[in-house]
Amino acid sequence: MPDALRAAGRAIADALSQLRSADCAQPVTGLTDALPGGQAAPAAASFGASWSMTFRGWCSDAERHDSDLGLAADRYEAGDQGAATATTDAGRLHGPR
Repeated sequence: MPDALRAAGRAIADALSQLRSADCAQPVTGLTDALPGGQAAPAAASFGASWSMTFRGWCSDAERHDSDLGLAADRYEAGDQGAATATTDAGRLHGPR
């Protein structure tokens, strides 16, 4: 399970490395030049700014998710190790004499 969690985290990190440089709002913000003086131009600019901010927020959330998956994998392994130690220690008990 920890390996699957870490693999999912790596997939997120790989996707983010490509997405962070993307300018997803450019097609919308580019409309402001195509529609000078029109009512749609300010709306396109506003939408583009909002989309950029939302996209950056999504990237930050995905980065936190990647980090959380790594922490979950670490805790999963620690739990397994703790259980293995407890089981081994229990086998050494001799009970009352």
